Amino acid sequence: MKNFHIILFIAGVFCLLALLCLVFPKKGIDLTLHFPSLEEVFAVKSHQGNLEESLRGVESDFVATMDSISDDLANADSLAFVDSLRFYTSFDTASVARLSFPNNDPHLLDKVFQAFEENTKGTLHVLHYGDSQIELDRISGYIRQELQERFGGNGTGLLPIMPLFQTTAVSQVFSDSLPRYVASGTLRQKLPHSRYGVLAQMAELNGSVTLTYTSRDWSQVFERTKKFSRIRLFLGNNKAGFKATLSANGKDSTLVIEDETFGLTELSWSLKSFVNSCTLRLQGTAELYAVSLESSSGVVVDNIPLRGSAGTFFTGISSSLLKESMSRLKVPLIIMEFGGNAVPAITSEQSVQNYKKDFARQIQYLQRIYPDAVILVIGPADMSTKVDGELQTYPFVEEVVRAMKEAAVENGAAFWNMFEVMGGRNSMIQWVSHQPAWAAPDYIHFTPQGAKRIAEIFMHTIWHYYEYYAFLQRNSHWMTSPEEEVPDYTEEELQELNFEPASVTNE
Repeated sequence: MKNFHIILFIAGVFCLLALLCLVFPKKGIDLTLHFPSLEEVFAVKSHQGNLEESLRGVESDFVATMDSISDDLANADSLAFVDSLRFYTSFDTASVARLSFPNNDPHLLDKVFQAFEENTKGTLHVLHYGDSQIELDRISGYIRQELQERFGGNGTGLLPIMPLFQTTAVSQVFSDSLPRYVASGTLRQKLPHSRYGVLAQMAELNGSVTLTYTSRDWSQVFERTKKFSRIRLFLGNNKAGFKATLSANGKDSTLVIEDETFGLTELSWSLKSFVNSCTLRLQGTAELYAVSLESSSGVVVDNIPLRGSAGTFFTGISSSLLKESMSRLKVPLIIMEFGGNAVPAITSEQSVQNYKKDFARQIQYLQRIYPDAVILVIGPADMSTKVDGELQTYPFVEEVVRAMKEAAVENGAAFWNMFEVMGGRNSMIQWVSHQPAWAAPDYIHFTPQGAKRIAEIFMHTIWHYYEYYAFLQRNSHWMTSPEEEVPDYTEEELQELNFEPASVTNE
């Protein structure tokens, strides 16, 4: 390169630097990395626009951030504890997927989680009552699999003797149809007494019947549901000599009740290995309440759909029978998913209040019978109908949701707002038009894909509160005396931390 070329190159560089100086900011460029605040992380997501993005937004309130909190960080020092505590408590004020609690106490579920963790013998039963929205093991099946994956357990749990319809989880074949009575049924299905059992139904045996249960080997059936090692038969008011024979794994085992028995009786068989099919041959006279396919320990979620029910039938079930059944089943949690069947009949605010009063009575009844269980109410989904020729949310859906929430929290139960999680008013229209469809063309019921989607979000919520529970268990030493344990924080900062769980608002 010639000398004058070098001189021209150097002159060009200086000219370029001079131009940069003219446009460069006097304070320079800020290269500071920005980490989102909890307020930004938990900002309530808009449900306008793309449905999937909205629901992912709901989930991201707690999924992504929760994953970032490791045990090491949570136990590192007071600063990490405070930041993590802010994360957990912020969920209760910002996310539409949060639970509403009585007295705004997010620790209502703590004793449920403790029961799950400490149970080493026998199966815990979560009773999931609902209307046709949970038929075919929808929603319940996903909840069951999630809990069993973490806390152990196998099998589908309780099944009616005479099912109204087959489920996707288990095939039930019976040699003869027995008289069947339902607590929430029509007058022709009602009993002159109230001995319906924990499934709110009962079948009468006066002779013999053969019942075969086979887990379906379908891809949509969760693996833990497909196998079981313990079979339990719940019956009552039998005549002397009632006989039950179980056939499984090529072997027979017969149990006989020699004497006439009043009240609830349980016959149980424990197998040495898991099976996916069994047959019961019953002979005699008795009231048959349920069969349970489960394992020797762990958790099962019992799918208990009552088509057409508004959830106001519990007070029509024998309190002594219900109490004894729940005690034998070791029930830490009762889920009540209703409301949809009440909506079409409601035409005024007064009828909303009447339903609230009736539903509150059901919660009070269950709590009085079996106070050991926590009750969690799931409100109805959005429902669409034509109003003035236009498809839109049913009149009074939002009022029914509000009334059920009040009935729950005013009577010691938790409440999950499925209507808001879906997207609120007119969200059902989007769920129907989604590809694949998340709701049926009746604009009321979920499709299997939609049921799985709503169950996923519900369980993300449950896991949030479980992680909060576990976090406080790991870090209980920080909660003993906050002012002494965290001396580096000012009084104003300590007030911000909301160390007292009851101070967390949930409006």
